[in-house]
Amino acid sequence: MNLRDTDLEWLASNFPELVYVPRDRNILGELHFCAAFDRDSGQLKQGDTEEHRAIGAFLCDTFKVRIDLGSPGGNGWPQVYEIGGRYIDIAEQNRCDTLDLHFYHNGACCLGLKYAAERNLTLERFILKLVVPFFYRLSYTDRYGLSAARADLWEEYSHGDAGVREYQVEILRLAGNNPGRNQPCPCGSGQKYKRCHLDEVAAVTRQ
Repeated sequence: MNLRDTDLEWLASNFPELVYVPRDRNILGELHFCAAFDRDSGQLKQGDTEEHRAIGAFLCDTFKVRIDLGSPGGNGWPQVYEIGGRYIDIAEQNRCDTLDLHFYHNGACCLGLKYAAERNLTLERFILKLVVPFFYRLSYTDRYGLSAARADLWEEYSHGDAGVREYQVEILRLAGNNPGRNQPCPCGSGQKYKRCHLDEVAAVTRQ
């Protein structure tokens, strides 16, 4: 991911505790967020507003993170690490492996598969659509437990190859609706198809 001046301006404005270190191509610091999962829409509502506070799953939390822009993972995204050790504590509290919290054994976060097809993923979209939801789920697990996170929040894919197959089946099911570019995405997000799952459908159907 190549950062532009507008990316750095957005980062400073929205996440001032995160600092870009050009020498290492790392973003370091504290990721602070407030968000609530709206079960009715299936969407994570971000920001500290009265509307979001009225949703039962409203959480504000802070995690120490490192985002490595220079060493992309297997899916091409920057690798993200929780460097405060909280994920280890949360795993111990829930008597589970860190893999069950979607951390690889090298400490990197497994952010999922859903945006792997996006070649020009911006820093803003990466943080808001991938990083914040990941840590919101971790925060929810810390407060309510792993079983509650699995029951209350969005569905998870299985680990490894089984998860890849589940993802492909989901995307192919969306493709079967054959929507037009400017029609609502059949996933129910309310966004136009071209701004939601079109790139993912194209990538999966080309395989």
